[in-house]
Amino acid sequence: MYTLPKDTKITNQVLNEVIDYNEKVKSRFKMLENYYFGKHGICDRTKDDRLSNNKVVVNHAKYITDTNVGYLLGNPVDYQVNNGEHDIEPLLAEYKKQTINDLDSEIAKDVSIFGMQYEYVYANENAEPRSCEVDNKNTIIVYDDTVEHNKLFGLNYREVKKGDKFSYYEIIYADKNEVRTYKSYSRSLQQVGKSEPHAFGDVPFICYKNNPELLGDFEPVLSLIDAYNLLQSDRINDKEQLVDAILVLYGMDFDSEQADMLRESRMLADVPVDARAEYLIKTLQEADVDILRQNIENDIHKISMVPNMSDTNFVGNSSGVAIRYKLLAFEQNIKNKERYMEKGLMERFKLYNNFLTTRAKMQEVPVEDVDAIFKRNLPSNDFEISQMINNLTDVVDTETLISQLSFVKDASDIIEAKKQEDEAKPKSPYDLAYQYNEIADANVTDNNVGNQDNKDDE
Repeated sequence: MYTLPKDTKITNQVLNEVIDYNEKVKSRFKMLENYYFGKHGICDRTKDDRLSNNKVVVNHAKYITDTNVGYLLGNPVDYQVNNGEHDIEPLLAEYKKQTINDLDSEIAKDVSIFGMQYEYVYANENAEPRSCEVDNKNTIIVYDDTVEHNKLFGLNYREVKKGDKFSYYEIIYADKNEVRTYKSYSRSLQQVGKSEPHAFGDVPFICYKNNPELLGDFEPVLSLIDAYNLLQSDRINDKEQLVDAILVLYGMDFDSEQADMLRESRMLADVPVDARAEYLIKTLQEADVDILRQNIENDIHKISMVPNMSDTNFVGNSSGVAIRYKLLAFEQNIKNKERYMEKGLMERFKLYNNFLTTRAKMQEVPVEDVDAIFKRNLPSNDFEISQMINNLTDVVDTETLISQLSFVKDASDIIEAKKQEDEAKPKSPYDLAYQYNEIADANVTDNNVGNQDNKDDE
């Protein structure tokens, strides 16, 4: 976190210092990006011409990230208002216009890889609020040095090239009130145009965090990933070296002509009776090596808290409760990720809320009345859930029960559709018979009352 005193005057020198600081720390991001794309440490191993040098990459890094993101955001985030008086449909409509769920997934993936990611909120040419993901290697948010660490401004810079050659840096500066654009050809910054005020009410840069330490999901197990790749590579090297083993001959001479014959026809001729030949090879303890491989792989999944879904012992004949116990560490880790992800989503909601309240005259919605609902992307046993719904029908309200079904997106819509269906459904013969009996009983009652009245008159 880069901090400055609250009353710091923002000058070109300050912006240059911020950029210099960011340039020093972004090398870590490049290394993590390489691991996600399969460019692991084993790829840099130098070659010895006398030995095999296979470079096997088993990309646990990508598996860990993709599993976490799929479980967290495999289903889109839903937004609910606790107070029924507020309407957030205009804001959600802006989300839908830009398929914000895709952006959420991309941000979550980068948060999982790098431990953090940035989003920039801006107004497009039609004066509509929009969001985009910006490169975290070239973006930084500066905070004040108070205990609250409020945002002072955000900075994003990118290279602009002419052909293949670097031309200049384009820099976007945004604080709580305005946005500025700069060009930088060297150490000096040149402002382009005038400062443009914005209506977001706060710094329109959002930092999404993975955890307080800003660690990526696979970053704690990088050494284990390297060890696994090294072990698998050396196993293949040993196999190749076994094929190219040294042939040792006892009790016979061996000239170059015989060597050529052996190489071409794989045969030996004129071998003395008491001679013998054998290969000089290294004994491979495959069982021990495989145990070591399994131990390393188990440690990778244990420390990263991501289960090995391909393990035959993971599911087996386990019950749903047993599987949930196996997923306990994974679920706790996702809960922590969800908490930080929700904080970023609420910052976005606040920026959109401020903009639409100012520019589109939307009724302001207090952020504390809005909840971001995450739905886990797991196989669901809807038959068991339907039994649970039947058991709790007289205990829990219908909307809550219906919302438990995996194929239901909006329980209130389902209840309303069912109500309309029941009203439009024609009555069955049993219902008609029941209604006829009711009418007949009513007529009999009326006749009896009429007869009694006549007797009274006589």
